[in-house]
Amino acid sequence: EPPALSPQTSERVEVMTRKITRRPRVDKPISKFYSQACFGVFGMDEAYAAAIIDRMQENARRLDIPVGGEGCQVNVLVGFVTDGVEEVQKLRKSDPAIFGSLLDYEYDRIMRGNGAVQAWHGTTVKSSDGREFSGATTADGDSYSINRQYGGSTRMGQPIRVDMDGAIVLIDAKRTPGKTVRQLADYASMRAFVSVDDTSEGGGSGIDTILSLFDEDGFAPGGLTRFDKAYLEAVYKLPANASGQRIHDATWSIYRGEELDEEEEG
Repeated sequence: EPPALSPQTSERVEVMTRKITRRPRVDKPISKFYSQACFGVFGMDEAYAAAIIDRMQENARRLDIPVGGEGCQVNVLVGFVTDGVEEVQKLRKSDPAIFGSLLDYEYDRIMRGNGAVQAWHGTTVKSSDGREFSGATTADGDSYSINRQYGGSTRMGQPIRVDMDGAIVLIDAKRTPGKTVRQLADYASMRAFVSVDDTSEGGGSGIDTILSLFDEDGFAPGGLTRFDKAYLEAVYKLPANASGQRIHDATWSIYRGEELDEEEEG
């Protein structure tokens, strides 16, 4: 049985949820992994890298994210770098394809936060049953996409979902001394599996979160907290076409120990 919650806890959970969530545009559902995640780590001692991957795989399996086997093509990459901002700028010039699905405002928010980490996702919009959109051409030669979804029964105006195809998390290597493998892997899991920002107010809010790991003045929990687990579970239990507005209520339901109603959005 979960411990008793104070009357202020719901408000604190709401404040934290709203603070960290990178909300999708009003016309897009929450993005998450539907297909397999394949993990890679660079810039870290091989043994530590393997331990980080093991922990991230464990976290993925708890959310029912399919995990790729040995030799799979890496699409969740965690890098420990000397200058994350510079690395992002270099990557944008040398390999623009990995930023292909990002709009300008999404690129700008990569640079937000406390400066220790830059994280982003590649995404694809699909029909809510996971089908790729069909390509078509107008009489004038213009291309467009058609959502040929099976079964047309949906109570939402747009029967679509947003698939995370990949995630990149760049961590400032100078900020890692004193951090455990579990802390680093759990932090990277939060940044890779859901679209969130880090926070410099995790300890002071009364709601602990691993996202405060790189706050120089704050409390750093030993791994995923009760809030973090509730948030991750909420995102992955919500229906494919759920909007960002639903994350708070779903997180609070799970945080206080209730089952989440997974009924489709209407």
